[in-house]
Amino acid sequence: MLPPIDISHIAQRLDELGEELQRVSDESAEPIEPTPRTLLAGLERLLDVLHAADSGSEADFARQIRQATGSDPELILEHGLRLIVQLTELAQRLNLPTQAQALERLALPLSVWMLRRGCELPHPEPVVNALARLANGLRRPESLTELYGLMNEIMDAIGIERALELETDNPAHPWRVLLINRAIVATRTRQPALMEAAFQTIAEHLSEEAPDFFREGMGQMETLDYPPQAREVMQRYFETWCAGQRLH
Repeated sequence: MLPPIDISHIAQRLDELGEELQRVSDESAEPIEPTPRTLLAGLERLLDVLHAADSGSEADFARQIRQATGSDPELILEHGLRLIVQLTELAQRLNLPTQAQALERLALPLSVWMLRRGCELPHPEPVVNALARLANGLRRPESLTELYGLMNEIMDAIGIERALELETDNPAHPWRVLLINRAIVATRTRQPALMEAAFQTIAEHLSEEAPDFFREGMGQMETLDYPPQAREVMQRYFETWCAGQRLH
């Protein structure tokens, strides 16, 4: 299931996950620094600030965040994502993979909640990772369609051109990864309209990646028995970008 875009949900999940994290940390033979308790307390304080500031317009929200913290909302979001990453890495270190994945997923509701209040997302790696993890676990077309909508919302909040400009010096290219993953999710929904929109973005903005993407996508059409309407969309882009190439 996709997490609800709700601060209260994030706080509830932290309570549930933090108890096990702290218990295993307390039993660990090696010292853990920073402790789960420290990281969880920091994130809980941050969520309290966000909840208290959420009472009006985007301008009011930003003003109240600055009054309460002395920082812009973007820096508060960055700090929150950094705490989530630290908790995720700590859960992995303590050999708690289920908790690690659940913590990683919290980057999505936190980021989307802040974007809906006018915040920017200059370093999207945590939410891109969360989206990829969620996509891998979803099977129902309805859930994939909902995830595609959240991917669109994130891209629309930033703007594709601006997003790609922001990652000029980032070798991980998270926004490019997000665009490609969005096109994969669109394909898995089997909805031609979503595929068309996502594929057109690949064609316009990721010309270097487009041939490999559409060649691999056409191979999936053959392997997984996609419906004719979906195959037609992929076939058209494959013929445009991979003329003269053969499927392997």
